[in-house]
Formats: sequence, structure tokens, C-alpha cells
Amino acid sequence: MNELQAKFGEKGLTVIGVTDEGAKDTESFASATKMNYAYAYDKGGKLSSWAGVSGIPAAILLDPSGKVVWQGHPGSLSEDAIQKALVGALEKPLWDWPASAKDVRAALTKQAYSDALAKAAKLTEADGGPAIQKAIQGIVAGKVAALKAAMTAGNFLAVSTTGAEIAKAVDGLPEKADVEKVLADLEANKDAKKVIQAQKKVAELRDKKWKKRELEGAIADLKKMAKANAGNYAATEAEELAAELDKLRRKKD
Repeated sequence: MNELQAKFGEKGLTVIGVTDEGAKDTESFASATKMNYAYAYDKGGKLSSWAGVSGIPAAILLDPSGKVVWQGHPGSLSEDAIQKALVGALEKPLWDWPASAKDVRAALTKQAYSDALAKAAKLTEADGGPAIQKAIQGIVAGKVAALKAAMTAGNFLAVSTTGAEIAKAVDGLPEKADVEKVLADLEANKDAKKVIQAQKKVAELRDKKWKKRELEGAIADLKKMAKANAGNYAATEAEELAAELDKLRRKKD
């Protein structure tokens, strides 16, 4: 992790170690290993549970939009995957921005991108104004591209749950027209409601804490759901979850 932070830190990668251990043990480890990256505490393991971490060490790679683009053993994380995930990333994390950029930071954390860009335009080059503007533009482009990709893939649930939020975030920017077009296409799609309803059922099953005796029945239900939704995105998600639960069932045998 030290090497990754040193190599990609200036390109936008922020490594954050997460532990459920106490401060004394964590700080001792950080000192002994000369950690050059941030760390945080996950008391009770809520984050690891959300991420489905089943073994340690484990790593998750997020892109600038907050989407999980890779997950697994950190030793198998390729530099190519990191490079791809850094497209549109802030070269410096918000906490490393100069004091002069505090108003930009405040607008960005509220996802008020038009306001953030306007404030960034007032920053000098010495304070990183042009670089910050470029990074914000990259974030906006990434969010709009992800929304369009979701619509193209037929992931109507993702469009319906994030579309309005993205439209609000890009208010005042040219990209808003693209977002509104996607939302209009969703509204006009006669199959969208059916697919969204099925996707929500799959999501409910994904979030459930399964007991071993329940897995076989859940897998059968998911296969039926996939068959009933053949050809749409809900079927894809049902098939993927069925495969995941089958792996879990085999592991518990």
C-alpha cells in the first residue's frame, strides 16, 4: 500500500487503510511499517460487512464517482486497473487543497458542480485553480457518462435512483440537458417499471443475511426470476446473485 500511495498519490489515488482494531495496536502497526497513507477505524465491522469482506487482507477500488470498480486481494490489484480508475480523479484529496480553495471544497462536497467550477475559476494557477477545474469537469463527465451507460445497459434502477440527484448536481451546466434526455428516455420506456420492480427484488435478496438452509431456495427463486425477466437487466443481476449464493453455499458445505 505504501508503494501504491507513493506511485499514484499525485495522480489522484488515495489509499485508506481500514481496521477494526483499537488505536494503540493500529498506531503501533502504522509506526512499525512506516505507513505513508491514511487509515480509519471500522468499529463493529460495518464497512467490511457492507463490502462483503470474507477474508483479510482485502481491498476495494473506487472510481471518482464512488463506484466500486474492483474488489479482491490487494496483491492481485493491477496497476492497469488503478490507472483506469483514476480517470477524472482529483490529483489531490480535498483535505490537501489550499485554504484559498475552501469555498470550492464546500461546493464540491455538496455536489454543487456549477458553483464549484465558478469558484475554482477564481483561483490562481499557484493555488491549483486550472487543475481543480479540470478535475471537477472530469467528475461531472464521469457521472453523466455512468448514467448514460446505465441506461444503455438497461440498468433502469440505477438511472431512476441516481438520475434526479445527478440532474440537481449539474444544474446550470450544459451536461444537464444530457441528464434530462436520459430521464425522459426512462420515462418513455414501457418496460422500465417492470424491470425496476424486479431489480428491487434482487437488491433485497442481495442485502439479506443468508442462513445455510435458505440458500438453495433463494438460488431457485433467483433462477425463476432470471427466466421471467429474460433479456433484461434484472435477469442479469438475478443470474449473478444466484452464482454468488451458489459459491457461498458450496463454501458452507
